Amino acid sequence: MRRYHIRPTKEMRPFGIAFSILYIVVACVFVVIGVTQVIPSGAGLFGVLWTGMALCFAVFGIYNLVRTLRSKDGSGLYGVEIVDESASPSAGGSTEQRLQELRSLYDRSLITEEEYEEKRREILKEL
Repeated sequence: MRRYHIRPTKEMRPFGIAFSILYIVVACVFVVIGVTQVIPSGAGLFGVLWTGMALCFAVFGIYNLVRTLRSKDGSGLYGVEIVDESASPSAGGSTEQRLQELRSLYDRSLITEEEYEEKRREILKEL
C-alpha cells in the first residue's frame, strides 16, 4: 500500500506569505464594501451573507499566514510535493543502498535535515 505525505517546498514559503497577505487584504476590502455599501443599501440578507463570507475569507487568510510563519518549513497551505513513502530507504536493500537512497531524498529536499539524521541513525543502528 502506498501512502503519501504532502510536503511544501522551502522555496514556496515567500510566495505563501505574499499570497496570504494579498488574500487578507482583498478579503478585508470586501468586508469594508459589505459594511459600508451593501448592508446600508438595504440589501438585507444578501448584505449580511456577503459581509459574513468576506469575514470568513479574511479569517482563513490570517490563519494560513500565522500557520506559515510559525512552521519550521513554511508549510502553509500552498506549494506541495508528494512524497511516496513506499520508496523510502527502509523498504529493504543493503545498508549502503539505503543510506544512498536516504541521502538522495535529502538532497532533493523531500525530507528535512532532522528526518535525514534520525533515519540515518536508525539505519546505522541495524548494523
